[in-house]
Amino acid sequence: MFACVAMALAAWAIARGDVGAPAGVFGGGALVWISYRGIKGGIDAVFVVRRAPEAADGAPGSGAAGGARRGAGVAIGLVKFFTRYAILAVAAYVIMARLRMPPLAVFAGASSLVVAVAVEALRGSQWKS
Repeated sequence: MFACVAMALAAWAIARGDVGAPAGVFGGGALVWISYRGIKGGIDAVFVVRRAPEAADGAPGSGAAGGARRGAGVAIGLVKFFTRYAILAVAAYVIMARLRMPPLAVFAGASSLVVAVAVEALRGSQWKS
């Protein structure tokens, strides 16, 4: 988040006060946030289903009913995963085509996650040395 705000401030300074550039950076940051949440939600759905303990025979999650529940859980997780990406595609369309945000600014905002990770990696490597 801090990287996105810093990049938006830099875009505002470079664009000499035009609000389209920082808005594009925030739009790109929103896209990467939606994408991150989609990936995290999909991975969480897969691992929650896989972590479910196997029940003993006769227990309420065993047999065919337990397998059907696991299959339904995976299906729901996949539907959520692809729905999030559909929302991401619609958001990108609105930002780029309807709101006409500068593509370079949107790209910079989408790159803010990479910048934040690089800063944290550098901080971590300095801490070890």
